[in-house]
Amino acid sequence: MKTELYIKNHGKSFYWAGKFLKKDILEDCSILYAFCRVVDNLVDEKSNSKNNLKKFTQEYKNKNSKNLVINKFKKIESKYRIPKKYILDLFYGVSLDTKNVKIKTTNELLKYSYYVAGTVGAMMAYIFNTTNSKAVKHAIDLGIAMQLTNISRDVVKDAHLKRLYLPKSFLKEDITPEDIINNNFNKKYLFFAIKKLIYLADRYYINGNRGIKFLPKTIKFPIFLASLMYQGISKKIINYDEDEYFSKHTYLNVFEKIIMTIKTFYIFVFIKNNYKN
Repeated sequence: MKTELYIKNHGKSFYWAGKFLKKDILEDCSILYAFCRVVDNLVDEKSNSKNNLKKFTQEYKNKNSKNLVINKFKKIESKYRIPKKYILDLFYGVSLDTKNVKIKTTNELLKYSYYVAGTVGAMMAYIFNTTNSKAVKHAIDLGIAMQLTNISRDVVKDAHLKRLYLPKSFLKEDITPEDIINNNFNKKYLFFAIKKLIYLADRYYINGNRGIKFLPKTIKFPIFLASLMYQGISKKIINYDEDEYFSKHTYLNVFEKIIMTIKTFYIFVFIKNNYKN
């Protein structure tokens, strides 16, 4: 699959917002997304995930790699001087999914979200050529917020991968992925935990959006739009009841994306805010 198709097929909200980026920037973001998606897919496979990730990591370190996605990523890594720390942290975070996922506390969840998504936000900040170091910290928070949205949306999907990312401290009763698959749980209690996670995500969206003012002018609106679109998924979930949530996959349709784009443009252009300065 071509690198630009990864973000088009799997990162639909960001791809929509990315249409407002310059073509070369969107292409480089697509390469980063493809790289991260390939890494993530390695551990979503049911067999040999640990070995597959190890092989990919070794291939990344290989100077003569023949992997197209790796080679394209290495070019933007060098072009934007992306710190190796974020790449290694990403590998570590994804490796956590090769084990039984048991998250006990909010702090553990936030650490995991940094490794698998905050790192991606940081790397995006380098692609956007921001010169303010504070912007990277805000980009990490935005990445964490988006990961929390993903988790809140994909509880049932993750259960089929034998994963439950909701912290044990959020749950009123001991629930396992098998319980979710077999419909052997209290929907009301689990949905309450999911909404609690969304409220946590909102705090990170607020702090992530505060970093938009540090971005170049041509980058600000697309990132603000991507942030609000992702948050829009969370808001749809909040408006569900528990039966509705567990019976459907949540996403923004084209009409909702158009309305949100118009609304975001109005907020960004005509309402006084901290994102423009």
